[in-house]
Amino acid sequence: MRYEKGTIQISPARDVPLLQQVLRSGFATSDQLYEFMQLNQSERSRQAFDHRLRRLLAHGLIEKHQGAARGRPQVYFISKEGASLLIDMGELFAGRIGMETGERSCSHWLDLNDLHLALAKAHMLLRWTPASEICSQNDLTQFKYAKDYDAVVAVESEGREMRFGLEYERTPKTYNAYRRIASKLDGETLVDTVLYLVSNYHLLCMIRDCIASRRVQVCVALFAEFLESLLATPVMIAGTMQRDIPFQAILTHASQTRGRQ
Repeated sequence: MRYEKGTIQISPARDVPLLQQVLRSGFATSDQLYEFMQLNQSERSRQAFDHRLRRLLAHGLIEKHQGAARGRPQVYFISKEGASLLIDMGELFAGRIGMETGERSCSHWLDLNDLHLALAKAHMLLRWTPASEICSQNDLTQFKYAKDYDAVVAVESEGREMRFGLEYERTPKTYNAYRRIASKLDGETLVDTVLYLVSNYHLLCMIRDCIASRRVQVCVALFAEFLESLLATPVMIAGTMQRDIPFQAILTHASQTRGRQ
């Protein structure tokens, strides 16, 4: 049945973190959600987790999407009722996830979840600000990012906190679209570095040649390489011919430069 007020008792310690993760992930598999719940120590038993997921699904707070891309099992996304409940509880969400939650975007979200989990399991991740929160900040406040990033990531390296905007491009935009993005990034004041992860080398070259922001350093790398090597991944610097620079070195330099200002 659909969710009606009073028909389900919500556990702040167990149900709310799961609902929040579903919303912030866009789309997620049950395996991904269980890993997230293990990492934030809100769930230890897979049996209990599966029961919780079925219960939230049955009450209409989560919805299920069948036939996910590349042989993945069914995936889950937040319902309108679930999002409304989280908003009532103070979730930073103004109604936009960051891109359409349609079939064509499903693989995008699942890949980002894999990257999020890889950074967390490598004990590098301090904070992952999801697209839903970035969109809310951009829509409702004057303290705006230059664009709706897929995430803003804070990592720890060499005892420092380092932040960067993250964009994942599975398919190309037009040259003009990337030039408009470059113009927007010239107004960025909240991050010093933006990392574009791409699906193939030709798209990497396209973004390298199109996005040459003067305000932030834009780095480009292959998604598959970054998923494996994380901060040690060699990147290209957009607008230049510089390549094979470890991303960690880029972040360290940006942090040192910011510390001297």
